[in-house]
Amino acid sequence: MLVLGLDTATWLTSVGLMRDGRVLAEESRQVRTGHTDILLPLVHQLVSRAGVGLSELDGVGVSIGPGSFSGLRVGLSTAKGLCYALGLRLVGVSSLEALATTVGDWQGRLCALLDARRKEVYAAVFAREQHRGLRRLSPDMVVAPDELWPHITPPCLFVGDGAEAYQELIRDRYGDAARFVPWTDCHSSGVAVARLALPRLRAGESDDVATLVPRYVRLSEAERKRRQARSAPSGPAKP
Repeated sequence: MLVLGLDTATWLTSVGLMRDGRVLAEESRQVRTGHTDILLPLVHQLVSRAGVGLSELDGVGVSIGPGSFSGLRVGLSTAKGLCYALGLRLVGVSSLEALATTVGDWQGRLCALLDARRKEVYAAVFAREQHRGLRRLSPDMVVAPDELWPHITPPCLFVGDGAEAYQELIRDRYGDAARFVPWTDCHSSGVAVARLALPRLRAGESDDVATLVPRYVRLSEAERKRRQARSAPSGPAKP
């Protein structure tokens, strides 16, 4: 089974290609002005380097959040376009879970963190066990870094650009019980997305191409302002 994975949840555009669980190729580029102009050319470069055609694909996995609002929209719209054009199945994947799977031989608690700006992080906690693999312990959430503590049981490995941004704060809390993996070693990955999509595709499962939407976790700025406007007290009634 040939699966394409797309990850545009961060400032890194990453695409990966797997056949029956074996990595064929991966391409990643740092985003400067946005994912739109990079993603499709990167996909074509990837399949060309792997020596396969898009028509050979069995399915597409795409990160659906949390992460960059604009990045998630670009990734999902591109994935949907490929699925509609080629008649492929689509699987949405948590960007935090995909990030957590990039960790190597760590056994124990693991916290995946992406910088959400506004002094917040997107976060999810997992346990990695030798015989059970990766097990989710929390939902995807957006919190201030110091609100993470009720969800963490040390020792814990922290991974992601959010872990790097708030490493000093985390070390102050946990000391040597906090471990870190550099973003350069474990980052957003199209291969990780493809790897998580593969079991669902093998089981005959997929998401509805028409209705799948990003999981932002946090409200968009426009939606936040609309809610504030609706909840604002109205002025005094006119006589």
